[in-house]
Amino acid sequence: MNKNDFYKRFCEINPGVEILNNGLVEANSDIYFERISMSGLEEMNEYSIDERLYEFFEFKPFTNIHETKKYLEKLLRRMTGEMEERTYMYWFVRRKSDNRLVGTACLVNLHYGRQSVEWGYGIDPELWGLGYILQLQEILKHFVFEVLELNRLDGITMINNERTISSLLAVGMKPEGILRQFYSKNGVYIDGWKYAMLRKDYLEQINNYATSTFQFSSKEVINIISSVLEEDEINEESTMFNTANWDSLNHMAIMTALFEKTKISFSPIQISNATSVLSITQLINGKLLK
Repeated sequence: MNKNDFYKRFCEINPGVEILNNGLVEANSDIYFERISMSGLEEMNEYSIDERLYEFFEFKPFTNIHETKKYLEKLLRRMTGEMEERTYMYWFVRRKSDNRLVGTACLVNLHYGRQSVEWGYGIDPELWGLGYILQLQEILKHFVFEVLELNRLDGITMINNERTISSLLAVGMKPEGILRQFYSKNGVYIDGWKYAMLRKDYLEQINNYATSTFQFSSKEVINIISSVLEEDEINEESTMFNTANWDSLNHMAIMTALFEKTKISFSPIQISNATSVLSITQLINGKLLK
C-alpha cells in the first residue's frame, strides 16, 4: 500500500469494517465506530462528568458541559490539516442495538516511517464489565494490522491499573517494561506500564483462535478458577453469576491464567461467552470457537 492509499484509509475509513474485493463490509460485533463530532457533545458529557472515569487519568474530572465541549473541540482540531500530516484520529463508539454512546477511542502519535501508532479509549463507567472494552480492543487491532497494515501498536497505562492491564494481557499485548514515575496525579508520581503488539503477534494470535486442539478436563479448569479466586467451592456448576468473587476483573485474571497454562489465545467474543466452568472447558477443547 502506498502512502496516499494509507492516509485515505486512516482518515476516511472507520474501524469495524472488513475490506473485501475493494468494498467495505461491516464486522460482526455489538458496537460500531463513527468519527467524533459536536453532535455527540451532550451524550459524551453524561459520562464525562462521572468521577469513576478518571481514576487512572492524570487530569481532573469534568464538572460541566462547557469543559466537555472544550475538550471535544481540542480533539477535533487535532484531526484537521493536510491528510498526509495527520497523526491523530478519534471516534465515538456506539452500541448497534440502540445507538447509545458507549465511549470514545483513538489512534494517536502515528509514525508512518516506523509504521507504528498508539491507541487509547474510554468507556462509560455505567457500561463497565459488559464486554465492550474487549470488542473495542479487537476492532482497533483489526483496523491497525489488517486495514492500515501497520507493524506496531502500543500504549502506556498506570502500573496500578490492574483491570486494564488484565484486559491487555488477555488480548495478547506484550509487556515492554516500566517507565519510572511517568505519570503525575495529584502531586504523586506513578510508574507507567508499557506494552505493545506487533503485526506478527497479531497474525499468530488470529491463527490460534481457530486452530486449537488442546484437551482440558473440567477438573483442571476448576483448579485454575479456584486458584485465581482463592475459592474452594468451585465445581462444574459454577458460573460468573452464582460465584461471588467471579467479577469482571477476576474473569480477566482467569482468562490470563488459562492462556499461561494452555498458550491458547482467546478472542473477545470467546472471553465474553466463557462465563462458566462448562463453557470454559468447551472453549479450550475447541468446541466453542465462535
